[in-house]
Amino acid sequence: MRSSLALRMFVYFVIVIVISSSIVGLVLYVQSTKEVDKQTNELLTQIVDNAMNHTDMYLKKYDRATVSMMTSTNVKEFLNLDSNNFIPYFLSIRPMKEKVLQPLFINNPEISMVYLLGYNGLSIYDHNADTSDFSNSLLLDKLDSLKEITDKDGKLTIMDWSFLDGKLALTRKISDRQTSKIFKGILGIELNIEELTSLWKGIRLGETGYFYIVNDTGKIIYHPMSGMIGKQLDAKLFTKLRENQNQIFDYKDDVERVHFNRRSDYTGLTLVASMPLDELRAPALNIRKTTVYTCAIALIIALILAYRFGQSIIRPIKMLENGMRKTEKGNWTHVAISGRTDEMDRLTISYNMMVSRLQELMEQVYAEELKNKEYLLKRQSAEFQALQLQINPHFLYNTLETIVCYAVVQDSQEIKEIVRSLSYMLRYSVRADLEEITVANELKHVLHFMNIMNYRLGHEFEIEVTVPPELLLKKMVRLTLQPLIENVFKHAFPDGIESHHQIRIDASMDEDDFIVTVTDNGVGITPERLEELQTKMAEQHVSVSQLPVRIEREGGIGLANVHSRIQIVFGEQYGLSISNNETATGAQLTLRMPSQREERSCAPEAVAI
Repeated sequence: MRSSLALRMFVYFVIVIVISSSIVGLVLYVQSTKEVDKQTNELLTQIVDNAMNHTDMYLKKYDRATVSMMTSTNVKEFLNLDSNNFIPYFLSIRPMKEKVLQPLFINNPEISMVYLLGYNGLSIYDHNADTSDFSNSLLLDKLDSLKEITDKDGKLTIMDWSFLDGKLALTRKISDRQTSKIFKGILGIELNIEELTSLWKGIRLGETGYFYIVNDTGKIIYHPMSGMIGKQLDAKLFTKLRENQNQIFDYKDDVERVHFNRRSDYTGLTLVASMPLDELRAPALNIRKTTVYTCAIALIIALILAYRFGQSIIRPIKMLENGMRKTEKGNWTHVAISGRTDEMDRLTISYNMMVSRLQELMEQVYAEELKNKEYLLKRQSAEFQALQLQINPHFLYNTLETIVCYAVVQDSQEIKEIVRSLSYMLRYSVRADLEEITVANELKHVLHFMNIMNYRLGHEFEIEVTVPPELLLKKMVRLTLQPLIENVFKHAFPDGIESHHQIRIDASMDEDDFIVTVTDNGVGITPERLEELQTKMAEQHVSVSQLPVRIEREGGIGLANVHSRIQIVFGEQYGLSISNNETATGAQLTLRMPSQREERSCAPEAVAI
């Protein structure tokens, strides 16, 4: 009887395991293959779209720069000069270079050359590169050609040739009035192609995939192999690109590859992502092999276990009955008795007795856990309030001294404004009602802080706020933004505040996280100090009692305070990070917090600081 029962159980197990493994393996393979194909298509589309948007935004900067030049009075006078009278022409060269051309080089160091070619036969140029073989006569020789190439409506045109080798040439027709369509000259800018290609070098498409850009004539503007830049794309491939815009297609040259392309309406450039078909299908093949091997191994193991289980299930029943009598102090859900008074009934009785005991024990454990959680919540609340009340006294002392100075010197509205801003800041700082407030509240607090700082500095200093209106109602921890601004004033400008100094507050979304950044163009942070601060910020939750005294003397308690309070409110995966700007001077302070799902239907206006 035991052998018969064990055999039947084994057969049932085999049937269930084989059918389940086959269905799961097949469904997993089909769905995984579909998902891989879908993700690949989305990846290629996203890469091309992002690259196109970055390229358009990059070139629009020069479109705006050329428009600003067209409004210059020097340019208008130059276009209306008489070509037969050279004295005004020579007198206009220096002002044109100093007031029009050279500021463009200062703001855009990647520009190699700027030239202005008038229909009156006069020309002027300035360069930021070696142009020993270049002259005004060369410009005038190309005047007719430039008239034909440049857009007839005066829009910025990307040419497929340049005066300087290896440069990207941008030209547009200009007039002496911004709204006039009667053009009197051509304005040209030539850029270093290396600067433009830096936008796309980070694109990765597998082992042998790549990304390239062609213009409307099929000339390659960018290619990961520098030797391909400037060459003509294969005619058949270029025809396929034009016929299959905004969709994926296959093309075989030396190997069969998959291409996806999209044409920019602004630049007229076609951006193409290309991957080998074999490499594209490799994930699906790997999934198929992995599924087959995994199912085979799982089936063998399951059959062995099923056989052993079928052979041993009868024998352990009595052993289980005797074992359960020794564990009658357990606690679990009661099971109904069948009434047959066999081994299973006796096992059930023993199990029910164990359940009763386990229930009592679980209630005791649950009560203890509630006590522990309540204790931890009270402790965290105390730590949060202690951290929140650590306001830097030096700022308050300096502010009070400023108020006294104004009171002695003159009786004016300044004292009233300083005291009012200070009272708002104090009232906001010592609040203990809500731990989470909106970005708009924090910006208002920064506004009061800057009202006082402007009097201390002796001149107006404006902070640039670029927070999108829809993010102003996002939640963040109170008193986290103003300490960052104060830290910038303390450390970013050690030689004093100059007119070129800037502080910018921005916010954005990073998937499910809400990011607030404070950047400046000051002296930055030394590598040693930056490493020390990053190590400190990388530590997990820091309580008030764990903050060393020497940090307060070094002026770092504000950053540690902000970081710790964010972790207490939102969790240890959030907080403050510190880094130097990669493309400019100064430092960047980043607050990372979770995004809230509940949003209001409208947002208040941004606070001007």
